[in-house]
Amino acid sequence: MIYFDNASTTLRKPDSVSKAVYQLLIEGSGNPGRGANRVSMDAGRVLMNCRLELMRLFQGNKPENVIFKSSVTEALNTLILGLLKEGDHVITSVMEHNSVLRPLEALRMKGFITYDLLGADANGRIAIEDIRSLERLETRAIILSHVSNLTGSIQPLKKIRGLLANPEIFIIADCAQSAGYIDVGIDSLNVDAIAFTGHKGLLGPQGTGGFLLNERLERQVSPVFTGGTGSDSLSLMQPDFLPDKFEAGTHNTPGAAGLLEGVKYILNISIMKIMHDNRILMNHFIESISQIPRIEVQGSLDSKDRIPTFSLKFKDLEPSEASYLLETQYGIITRSGYHCAPLAHKALGSIDRGTLRISFGHYTTLEEIDTLLEALTKISEV
Repeated sequence: MIYFDNASTTLRKPDSVSKAVYQLLIEGSGNPGRGANRVSMDAGRVLMNCRLELMRLFQGNKPENVIFKSSVTEALNTLILGLLKEGDHVITSVMEHNSVLRPLEALRMKGFITYDLLGADANGRIAIEDIRSLERLETRAIILSHVSNLTGSIQPLKKIRGLLANPEIFIIADCAQSAGYIDVGIDSLNVDAIAFTGHKGLLGPQGTGGFLLNERLERQVSPVFTGGTGSDSLSLMQPDFLPDKFEAGTHNTPGAAGLLEGVKYILNISIMKIMHDNRILMNHFIESISQIPRIEVQGSLDSKDRIPTFSLKFKDLEPSEASYLLETQYGIITRSGYHCAPLAHKALGSIDRGTLRISFGHYTTLEEIDTLLEALTKISEV
């Protein structure tokens, strides 16, 4: 089997990831933060070590500002629902995943907030400059993906603050697709929060994720989930200090152990090396697929503007059929459909059938790409 659905989840993980999860389950894990006994303290150290590595990766300055959640979806919901107040206005874009669009739409349908959408060019790059015309006095937040899960386009988030009449507006970056592939820093992007998932580019287990936020935003976000934390247990109120403020309930400690190893793997290789290696693979793929006449690639053909996630449209073939043929005839796993980004498909003209998405991972090889290209050539001629 050859796997090209890494934008959904990375299939192959470093051996250290599975070993860490297995070892924790075999040896047993206490409940972190729920006691001074040895096993609880050991579990707490797993979480702290994972926070420290994520802090390094995302260029934060306090490990307690790294908040664990079960997914980037839960992370974004926590930030959106905890921040927005009645009457607030939000700016987002047509290129967003449903993990941003659906919570905003739910609040809009209740008459609680309003939001406006930035458009995108033919490559799926957000029209950042249009923020000037969409900003209002009641604009509370700008919530945008760092990288499109449809086209792989890298969005120029670091430019946003300089375009705002009110630079105090909160900026939240959905880094589900960018984390582990390109540089992601809370200060270098000039944002107030980074939401991430563990099971894609960070090579961790499913069911892991969270966000890193700065103090300015933390003071404005109320807890969405409340419950046991093991701290301040005599109070009926959720603790107001980090990370407990946003972490009610028992943690996924085995998941954090695996995520810790995934992040360490990324840091040991270095993001610069990962970017360099991916550009070699992308350039080879782009140059070769451009020679196949019945296939159109959505997004930029410049590897400096994207990550290795590609959406393909076929002249005479349904994306779902292409995915089926690739798997059944060649053992190649891809994804067809709308990829939870309906407005992006509408903007880019693929709403009728969706696309076939090809996404490389950290273990993708040139040989696998050549096998894919040969298969794409054959099925596109059917």
